[in-house]
Amino acid sequence: MFNSTTVQLHSNNHPLKIHLVSTGAVAVKTRFRENMHSGIIALADFILDKKFTEWLPIYIMIIEHAEGVFIIDAGDIADVNNKDYFKSSGFIANWFDKSQFKFSVKREDEINKQLERLNINKENIKAIVLTHLHFDHTDGIKHFPDTRILVNKAEWEKPFGDLPKLYPPRFKPELIELNESFDVFAKAYYLTQSKDIILVETPGHTYHHCSVIIKADGYCIFFAADICYSQQQLLENKFTGNNTDNKIAQSTYNKVKVFAKNHPVIFIPSHDADALKRLKNSETLFSF
Repeated sequence: MFNSTTVQLHSNNHPLKIHLVSTGAVAVKTRFRENMHSGIIALADFILDKKFTEWLPIYIMIIEHAEGVFIIDAGDIADVNNKDYFKSSGFIANWFDKSQFKFSVKREDEINKQLERLNINKENIKAIVLTHLHFDHTDGIKHFPDTRILVNKAEWEKPFGDLPKLYPPRFKPELIELNESFDVFAKAYYLTQSKDIILVETPGHTYHHCSVIIKADGYCIFFAADICYSQQQLLENKFTGNNTDNKIAQSTYNKVKVFAKNHPVIFIPSHDADALKRLKNSETLFSF
């Protein structure tokens, strides 16, 4: 349904290959995608909404770096199409996730199949980095029982909207503390020794949601996960309906825009259908 793209870049004069691939598609309530309220008011608003959006991608990013392969988020799996998929999470979660979302995920969309097509061996994966713990970003970890999986310790200890019953048995990620800073972001963790792939905390969607910044020669790639559903939302200061707090989300928006005004940034939210074109054509958030 959604294409993939690969771009060949350099970082610190070393080759860098970025793959943006979609592990299927999701449609959400229109008031879930955009809502100026948060909390219980937003919840009631999108539950009562009868309209769904068009199909949206479920993007993950695969980075072939000199220090190894880094995968940002694990995407979804075909099992999500099954009517009983959410039953293990209880009646409320089962009703909510079946009624508020629609999924189109095929077996060939899953992350392990994507890696096979790219001729990337699991043994070469340095780490899978989860931006947050929502199932459409974590379901694919079932394919990697022996792979290092990194999660922000604060996100793990205070999740928002996660469904632990869907985690694979014995799932025990490596919890990392974002105890450094990077530019305008007060909480950061350098994923590479060369300090060109950085996990930064970008709260709003969850209390400790993270994004990943890749410093390529010439510009930065900002994998924004669920900061917003589209770049346009960021530019217009519009919010999704499932934020923890829109004031926190606004603070994150402000930091992203300050960063993007000081550095050329290609901005890639997980569910933005236009993100692939921007990456392919090197279209930055602001003109320089």
